[in-house]
Amino acid sequence: MISILRILALICLLTLPLRAQVAPAGRFLSDSIQIGRPFQYALVYRHQPTEEVLFPDTALHFAPYQVRQVTIFPTTTTGTIPDIVSRDSAVYTLISFETSPIQLLQVPIRIVNEADCTLIMTQPDTVFLRTSITASAADTTRAVSTTLATNTDLIQLRQQFNYPVLIAVVTGLSMLLGLLYLLFGRWISRKVRLYQLYLKQVRFQRDYNQLIRNLNAETATTTTSQAVSVWKEYLGQLEGQSFASLTTTEIAERMADERVVDALREADRVIYGGAFSVQSQPALRLLRDVATQTYRRKRAALLANAVDQPTDRPTDSSPPTTSTQLPVPS
Repeated sequence: MISILRILALICLLTLPLRAQVAPAGRFLSDSIQIGRPFQYALVYRHQPTEEVLFPDTALHFAPYQVRQVTIFPTTTTGTIPDIVSRDSAVYTLISFETSPIQLLQVPIRIVNEADCTLIMTQPDTVFLRTSITASAADTTRAVSTTLATNTDLIQLRQQFNYPVLIAVVTGLSMLLGLLYLLFGRWISRKVRLYQLYLKQVRFQRDYNQLIRNLNAETATTTTSQAVSVWKEYLGQLEGQSFASLTTTEIAERMADERVVDALREADRVIYGGAFSVQSQPALRLLRDVATQTYRRKRAALLANAVDQPTDRPTDSSPPTTSTQLPVPS
């Protein structure tokens, strides 16, 4: 219905004779409106083809209405000299939040001259506010009561999760953790690596000491094989390379330590030849001490990388020790 009214109004406006039109024609395309509902206003101006015309500013000249959309039609020129006429037109979609029962609108059009602009106002057009509140016949005959109805029944509302607060908390914690990591990330990482290294040493000492403690002539072959396997696995973890598949000669070449060569050869004689002797248990203890010395060297290397802590641990030149007591991790 609004589209039909708009078309009819435009036809009426466009068919007006030029000589009878003194001012631009501005019309509402409906006679009544509702608050918050869009309605349309048509603006048409006929002029000489040589004139340059400026239509009204949508942000300034349509108050108190809000302009939702503007549909601009191309300029058309009809007739012959001297009755040639150009026509400019536009349809504005407006929204009103005014409560006045009768509302007016009058907009300007400017004609650009060489020195300035000539302002021409449209004739005011009226539109009526249509209300959706109806009053009964009884209400029209008696005064409206000003007493408010009360309802003291409590209504239980469904709890809603506060997502903005959750996002703010998560963002704050993430920024705090990021700041802590930037300030103490290297220190924390070093402490974690030292503690992990310490735990591996504790497990190795526990398992290895339990094996060599039960070493005797009857269980020498099985116990020695298990002890050497545990030693190779732990030493490989410390050095960052695999020792499980290496032979005694290959391990000796990598470690460049004659004591390790002699101890591994003694272990091979027990494992493959069953030749258990009084030198078997000291050989296994020597392997344990070599692994402990490697652990201390790795730990000292981690501490040496710290800027805030001096290196006070034994180096490679430190003699092996048979003590099983472990240093407390820093």
